[in-house]
Amino acid sequence: MEFGFMIIIFSCVLVLLLSSCATIDTISTNQVFRDGDTIVSDDNMFEIGFFSLGKSINQYLGIWYKKISTGTIVWVANRETLITDRLGMLKLSRQGDLQNLDADNTVISS
Repeated sequence: MEFGFMIIIFSCVLVLLLSSCATIDTISTNQVFRDGDTIVSDDNMFEIGFFSLGKSINQYLGIWYKKISTGTIVWVANRETLITDRLGMLKLSRQGDLQNLDADNTVISS
């Protein structure tokens, strides 16, 4: 009986781990993405997320090629208005606008 219970627990943990490792290619209005979160295109070619240059704490929201190991950035949302800490957020407004926000919920770019 104990062996069967262990198999069930192991199976549940495995399913949870695999589902949390799946790539996300959409965003909904109830999601907020932060530093470390990314969205990957359906064809696994591009990735969007927050990044910093070098050891800087300043953050940018950008899109880069996922399959190129050097992380070639192809677009930056807040090139002129950077986020000065690691508390940036990306979310979809109720009107359907993709918004890049700082820690105070101030829209940096949309």
